[in-house]
Amino acid sequence: MKILSLTLASAVTATMAAHAELPAPPQNPVIYKDAPKACTTEEFTIYFERGVTRLGDQADAVLDAVADDLSDCRYARIEVTGHSDAAGPVDLNRKVSDERAQAVVEGLKARNITAGHIGIEPKGEARAYTVNGYAEPLNRKATVRLVPVNYDQRAS
Repeated sequence: MKILSLTLASAVTATMAAHAELPAPPQNPVIYKDAPKACTTEEFTIYFERGVTRLGDQADAVLDAVADDLSDCRYARIEVTGHSDAAGPVDLNRKVSDERAQAVVEGLKARNITAGHIGIEPKGEARAYTVNGYAEPLNRKATVRLVPVNYDQRAS
């Protein structure tokens, strides 16, 4: 009997609480700002024809995508790395990779893209070979890497 009366008392208390008068809703609706987008490191690749160091049509689409990403997040730095294939002398490949990186930086500047730091690193023919020792023609490229500001340093 005691168990039944405790259960009945709990049910009555729960029913009374459910019908208790709730406070009036606020006059103006509460509007919450969207949470800041979680910014991550992004990397974009621009490919070049053999021996070419100027930007082609495909580069415009990639640089436009970089600009779109930059509008969503604040980045501490942009790293531009130039590469070349393994054909030709090492010094020439280094020069070609540097000119490719410079061309990408100019493309970024043409889109008014700036960051706390834009770094350029010509790699030459480094990584121009596959694991099996074959020349890698897709190494004729430049990469753009966007490194975000740490969350604690992000402006609110």
